Amino acid sequence: MKICLEAQSLNHTRRSGLMTYTEGLINSLYHQNKTDDYTLAYFSLKRKVADMPGPTGNGFHKNVLKVPDWDFPLHTKILNSIILPRFLRDNKIDVFHRPSGYNMPESRKVFKVLTVHDLRTLTIGDKKWTQNIDHYHATLNKLDVCVVVSECTKRDLLEHFHIDEKKIKVAYLAADERFRRSSDQAIAAIREKYNLHEKFFLSVGSVPRKNIEGIIRGFAGAKVRNDYILILSCNQDIEKYTQWAESLNISSRVRILQQLSDQDMVDLYSACHCFLFPSLYEGFGLPIVEAMQCGAPVITSNRSSCPEVAGDAALLVDPRNVNEISEAVDQMGTNESLREEFIRRGSIRCKQFHWKNYGIEMKKIYDLA
Repeated sequence: MKICLEAQSLNHTRRSGLMTYTEGLINSLYHQNKTDDYTLAYFSLKRKVADMPGPTGNGFHKNVLKVPDWDFPLHTKILNSIILPRFLRDNKIDVFHRPSGYNMPESRKVFKVLTVHDLRTLTIGDKKWTQNIDHYHATLNKLDVCVVVSECTKRDLLEHFHIDEKKIKVAYLAADERFRRSSDQAIAAIREKYNLHEKFFLSVGSVPRKNIEGIIRGFAGAKVRNDYILILSCNQDIEKYTQWAESLNISSRVRILQQLSDQDMVDLYSACHCFLFPSLYEGFGLPIVEAMQCGAPVITSNRSSCPEVAGDAALLVDPRNVNEISEAVDQMGTNESLREEFIRRGSIRCKQFHWKNYGIEMKKIYDLA
């Protein structure tokens, strides 16, 4: 079988959730491939095949389609109406998988797979990087399979779109293997690097749905706020978050770290007293699994997919209830036996999510073609 995976999200310098997903998908399929022929499709006018990330060999090869890798008004139409259909036809592709997006190429003879990660625009009215809901309406019923990353996203799809439930397949994500507890030396080094000489709660994310305001207010209301510091890994709206901390008189207890490396994140997960992730909405909530793999106890949301991923291995709170966040911070900050219990549960829970399993599920979907 000839399968084409759109790999353009790997062609970026800054890591994103979509890059992590696409990388995990491709690597899992690569390591288990025995009989299929995979093409990784990239778009660029200047870069060559040798410049593109991703594996080669074992049935995998790369192809760079001559399309600008920057956005312009007719970019999507040209790609889906002309460039990709021609490429898929000429290369006799059986299956095309787009890891994210709102459109599909206009190719009738190709088995089309699209991954939908979340429906944040419809579910919570997220206006940061809004999703093209009109295109979803036009695209979803033209697909052969819509892959979703949680039962939560499946329910959201069925609620908001007229799509045949048989077309929806749930396949759970996984955290990369690099997320594992760091050595004592590495933990000491990250503390020294960022001057973290006190115990700290860690949170990651910048966009509003990550609930940074709720996290800051919840930490400010905790009785243990003077015994710990709050570390926020953010790359946007820094001034706004800083002002919130100042208005709550906890600016000396809040630190914002920007542009952290992958290894920095592993070491910070490993070093933190607790990972604080009361997100307003997640399609999956990959940081929950990342933190658990690094041995951090987790406080997360009782909304969207978070409880589905966390199971009984995290302390769940209503993300819109600041008092609940404060109480959870106090519990993790004062009850060491409770904290150790969630570390133990998390170490078991995270083993249920593995990229090998994801690759197996995706191969079953491709075999439906």
